[in-house]
Amino acid sequence: MFEKRRDLMKFLVVAETGTILTAAERLAITQPALSRIIGKLEKQFKGPLFERMPTGVRLTELGGLVAHRSSRILREMERAEDEINLVVSGRSGSLRVTAGPMWMKAVLPRVIARFHVSYPDIELQLRTTTYTEGVWLLLAGENDIHCGGIDSYGALPQFLVRDHLLDMTWGIVAHSEHPLHSQAWTYADLTDYPWIDYDTVMQAQAGAARSSLTDDVLTRLYQRTAKRVGAVVRTNSGDLSLIRTGPYLSVLSLNFIEKLPGGFLKPLPVQLGQYRYRTGVLSRRAYADLLPYRHFIKVVRDVVFGLVPAAKPE
Repeated sequence: MFEKRRDLMKFLVVAETGTILTAAERLAITQPALSRIIGKLEKQFKGPLFERMPTGVRLTELGGLVAHRSSRILREMERAEDEINLVVSGRSGSLRVTAGPMWMKAVLPRVIARFHVSYPDIELQLRTTTYTEGVWLLLAGENDIHCGGIDSYGALPQFLVRDHLLDMTWGIVAHSEHPLHSQAWTYADLTDYPWIDYDTVMQAQAGAARSSLTDDVLTRLYQRTAKRVGAVVRTNSGDLSLIRTGPYLSVLSLNFIEKLPGGFLKPLPVQLGQYRYRTGVLSRRAYADLLPYRHFIKVVRDVVFGLVPAAKPE
């Protein structure tokens, strides 16, 4: 049913414009020719794709499903062509990469600089996400590589591959000039400052059912102090700029803090809020033989192991 790529593209133009006449003009074909293509597709899908209206056409329920699936199929075909170009030439195409805020600030700038020495013509599309959304985008075919936590949700589909690089720790952090760094404080004092949650917004977009780590910490803080934090800002700012603008507290990965440009973050010496987790790269198994793809992951490994010293033997 979805074999005719050009017909599906024409169908999507009709769906976008809402009129066969306007779509025909955009496609530079006649209206009768476009109507025949739509009629042929309706025979293939065994039902009407459009409802004819006085001012044009609109998608039926079947048409909406076909439009959604067609868009995804055509997008995947475009990606397949890019992958073939990568294999054939080894020098062109694109890679879509997502990562958590700390990775995006401390790790990926170094990775990109080294990667483009070998593959200067490959486009890198970067997006800051949580682990949840990074996996969701991989599952939806809208991402190629995610850098960050790798096993918060158990088993993954067979077409995804985990590459474990480091065991890392989340903890409570603040700007290096935050008042709490220069005074004696109690747990109750932690509730007097605003917090930033870099996780919840993207969790909700990805349809996740779990709460964020920040929410878990604030719950435990309330259980200890019977005081609630007055303000929580929820964001996914990739450059961590917000935490530099005021006396905010947050829960972030501790391992890369010293590698952030400017050294503007410091951890608080507190066990509350510390979580151990595995971090690394999630990627598509089918891309394992693409040379640029393999090289990108190798550079990630080299940069990460260069940033974090190896553990000393006990």
